[in-house]
Amino acid sequence: MYIVVIGLGEVGRHLLSVLDHEGHDVVAVDASPEAVAYAEEHYDVASILGYGASQDVLDRAGVARADIVVAVSNHDEVNLIAALAAKQLGAKQAVARAQGDEWANWTEGIRYGLLGVDVVINPRVLVAQELARVARSHGASDVIDLSQDRVELVQIELAGESRLFNKALKSIDMPSNALVAAIVRDGVLEVPGGDDVFQKGDRVYLIGSPDGVLAAERLFSRTREARRVCIVGGGVVGKSLARELKRSGAKVMLIEKDRDTAESISIELEGIDVVHGDGTHQGLLEEEEVDTYDLFCAVTAMDEVNLMASLLAKRIGCHRTAVTVQRADYVPIYKQLGIDIVLSPRTVASDHILRLSRGGVLHSLTVLENGQAEVVELTVSSHSPAVGRELTKMRDLLPHGALLGAIIHGERVVIPRGSTKLAAGDRVIVMTKSHARKAVERLFRPRHS
Repeated sequence: MYIVVIGLGEVGRHLLSVLDHEGHDVVAVDASPEAVAYAEEHYDVASILGYGASQDVLDRAGVARADIVVAVSNHDEVNLIAALAAKQLGAKQAVARAQGDEWANWTEGIRYGLLGVDVVINPRVLVAQELARVARSHGASDVIDLSQDRVELVQIELAGESRLFNKALKSIDMPSNALVAAIVRDGVLEVPGGDDVFQKGDRVYLIGSPDGVLAAERLFSRTREARRVCIVGGGVVGKSLARELKRSGAKVMLIEKDRDTAESISIELEGIDVVHGDGTHQGLLEEEEVDTYDLFCAVTAMDEVNLMASLLAKRIGCHRTAVTVQRADYVPIYKQLGIDIVLSPRTVASDHILRLSRGGVLHSLTVLENGQAEVVELTVSSHSPAVGRELTKMRDLLPHGALLGAIIHGERVVIPRGSTKLAAGDRVIVMTKSHARKAVERLFRPRHS
């Protein structure tokens, strides 16, 4: 595909890295000489120095023949203008990131066709939505919605004294509408078989219908749904998260350092307890009894504030903490320090945009464990050799390292069992090790289809 990336901040650089690795024809655009020089030095891409919303720059970038134009600069208006102009100039698809507070209600995370732009993404709202799903789960550290929220993929760590330790997967009475999709042990992800045994410290990925996954979570974790949540930070993420949690009936306390912002939020969000104060002040956290809350979320724009506030909350006695980080490379460090849930708005934005680059082959793609595995969703071609076969007879077709996690048959979600058969036109969701993804695509979408 021919792809133009406008804005070479962390999101833009991450996109360049992946798109370059996958062999796309990429043009990188930025107004900063340093950013352009970095792109030229590290990636095999063409580059243009200039203002991304300029028609001259867009013409030089060749947006008229572009399959996708992605505008992810740090300026929302530039992104929207650049995407809209690219669309008018002939780009097949235009994507813009708009993450300011003024766009939060308009986008609701993702908005299609806003102001003539194909896709507008607000990663801060998307992060808030993911944190809300984590809060509603029973101990999940990550919750990913698939196939328009009809299928969920969640990650749970086996800690404490789980009754599943040293038990084989085949001996566990799993709900009929959920599966164990992967086990991560010592940082290595594997797609499991029935004889695999769970050990302390394993992280498990569960996949299934939302109610099936919720039932399965109760087998793997004793953590209850978060009914009391403390939020530090009254920006886009904090306010969006408070709204989401309030809708689900949770008790929410929001701590905001800026007095004017705190007063504004208290008026805007009825039913939310708003506290004016510093979330990194231990005395305040003790006074507000954060140790009685089920989940503590630090979601300010400052990584060091989020880390410090969460570590203090842990010290006081709060069992589960979540933070947002602007630097995606900080995620493993934060987890090593004891933070339970770490999310990066920039990673969320990159993941959603990268799905679009798979266009004609995949409906969606989610990367797990730093690229070790992927969850792909695609339509079964009528030419696929898997059509009409029972799952037990597909062992020779499905590549090693891949697991068929769910089938979308019309409006119905089917969690496959041995006798399940695939039909042409079904959507399938497959957990696959990265090395097996192309083989999975060839199985369900052969080239002559």
